[in-house]
Amino acid sequence: MRDLASDSASRAYGGRTALFAIALLTMVSFFNYMDRMVLAVVLEPIKRELGLSDAQLGLLSGVAFAVVYASMGIPLGRLADRTSRTRLLAACLGVWSVMTFATGLARNFSQLFLARVGVGIGEAGCAPAAHSLIGDYFPAHRRALGISFFQAGGIAGVSIGLMVAGLIAHAYGWRAALMVAGLASLPLLVLLLMLPEPVRGLAGHGQDNKESLWATLGILLRRRAFLHLNLGLGISSFGIYGIGQWQMTFLVRSMGLDLRVAGFWSGLAHGTGGIIGVIGIGALTSYLMRRDPRWELWIPTIGYSASAPVFAAAFLCTDWRLCIALLTAGVGLSLSTSGVALSALQSFAEPWRRGTAVAIALFTSAMIGLGLGPYTIGMISDFLRPTQGDESLRYALFISCASLAWAGWHFMLATRSAAKDRI
Repeated sequence: MRDLASDSASRAYGGRTALFAIALLTMVSFFNYMDRMVLAVVLEPIKRELGLSDAQLGLLSGVAFAVVYASMGIPLGRLADRTSRTRLLAACLGVWSVMTFATGLARNFSQLFLARVGVGIGEAGCAPAAHSLIGDYFPAHRRALGISFFQAGGIAGVSIGLMVAGLIAHAYGWRAALMVAGLASLPLLVLLLMLPEPVRGLAGHGQDNKESLWATLGILLRRRAFLHLNLGLGISSFGIYGIGQWQMTFLVRSMGLDLRVAGFWSGLAHGTGGIIGVIGIGALTSYLMRRDPRWELWIPTIGYSASAPVFAAAFLCTDWRLCIALLTAGVGLSLSTSGVALSALQSFAEPWRRGTAVAIALFTSAMIGLGLGPYTIGMISDFLRPTQGDESLRYALFISCASLAWAGWHFMLATRSAAKDRI
């Protein structure tokens, strides 16, 4: 049956439909991450206008989004395994775009919180549906490259989003930046409805996909490689999302840059380090996996472990130029392996369980990373403020870097069971 699925994917790969699909899904990823991260650009002006604390800002950028994102991810992942993934993706895009626009209309903390909850609901269905589609458009050995292009779209969304949102916020205010970000992605909804639904791997060859959720969860989580892969993704997200959400504020507060300059350089760091790295590492992994499939786990082990000291050095810098250079290197090491790590999930899940497998990873990443990362850093910053003043955020970010080395350890543990658990 594996051969049938692989043949089906191989026929799809390289065709015009597959090329259109990966280009469109990459653009969806672009706006998915841009709308998710645009709030990070405007945390400081929101804090000043509404009188919020760093912990409240951490709740808005983390918990408000993450709890709903995590809670809705698994049911939407199950829906992606059973229904049209293209239509589900279009519906989710519509929801998160409208709610990003609504965030710009908020007048107090409660309204901001509810709007971010809405963004989380919409974005929860994006990755499970998109990853499942890519899994059916690409053969196994090229899947890491396909997911890497998808991830590169997200990195570009963060990069360009930080730059453009910084310019808009500097000229017209933080509300305008959020409104423009929300409206910009809506045209993709029509294109998604035009995207053909590919044959669903083994499910397209008679596999019963009515397996209960608990049965699916039990099967996947008993695979130690899958379990450690999820823990690695979740713990790495603590550092990546925490650093990503607070990076702009750090550059403004500790380095003395304005929103326009901080947005440009922060976006450039993500773009230069992330996009080049994620596509290059995705292509390298596709080559190395022909020799040993465990490279899809060794690459994240190396990348995340090495990024920890680089990020730590960046947050101890007093020169903003050196700080940007180190942030670029840290982003390159961490984000370049993210596509490989996410694609590895599909190596330990059958095609009819892929949407759920990705949703489990998103649940773990959202609760540990999106939920706890920004909030914990904000809480530590508030705790250190009486002694460190405005530099409290610097040391809170420095402490968070340890999570990336911890994540690398879990990816290393996953390699020990990879041969036994691989599908």
